[in-house]
Amino acid sequence: MTLISQKKKTNMKTQAKEQIKGLTSYKRNIVEKVCSLVADEFSIETDDLFVKSRAYQYSVPRSVAASLLHKSFGIQQQILADYFGYVSHSSVPHAVRSLDRRINTEPELRFIIQNILKNVNRSIERKTLERHPQQY
Repeated sequence: MTLISQKKKTNMKTQAKEQIKGLTSYKRNIVEKVCSLVADEFSIETDDLFVKSRAYQYSVPRSVAASLLHKSFGIQQQILADYFGYVSHSSVPHAVRSLDRRINTEPELRFIIQNILKNVNRSIERKTLERHPQQY
């Protein structure tokens, strides 16, 4: 990776972090955890989720992350659009619809998404238990 592309990736990640500052720390943690797990599942770096590319290796993981965060965790479309560098908030529902269609034809993708959700939920439960052990 060249120095310029590495610098560009770092700048995109910094801008992305700025976009989620308005969220609660709980939701920020979820966003970061989902992005980390998606990147791991697709064997890319977390920073690659923010690359402005339509290449399959970047667009599908980015769509998976945006879709999970919107549908499963209720993160607003505009926040996700800004976070992932989409042109507008309407790109998020498009990503959700496209992913839903792909899930019906690609069982492996469905398995990946289920695995990510399971790991995120497990992580959330673990952190909740650490903070409030007497309640459980």
